[in-house]
Amino acid sequence: MKAPLFHPGQEVVCTNDDFTLLLVQNPNIQTPKRGPIYTVRSVYDTHNGFGITLAQINNAAVAPGFPEANFHEGRFCLVPPVEEVDISAAVEESVVA
Repeated sequence: MKAPLFHPGQEVVCTNDDFTLLLVQNPNIQTPKRGPIYTVRSVYDTHNGFGITLAQINNAAVAPGFPEANFHEGRFCLVPPVEEVDISAAVEESVVA
């Protein structure tokens, strides 16, 4: 079996925010959108692969008695690490030029 793509605490972005089928089943579910950065809260092994829940979205109370809605990991990608830049060196270069 493949390992999950993500683990709790990682930052991800949604690359596919078409949740039409899920919202037809339950229009009260909050879904991720393209653009914002989300933090993986939990990873679930499902019959369709791995699903994740997000720290910024809580659907626990949407369907009492059922597991919280999770989103297939294939709809997300990791946020690349941000490169640190020494701004003082950039400022010095622009002043000299």
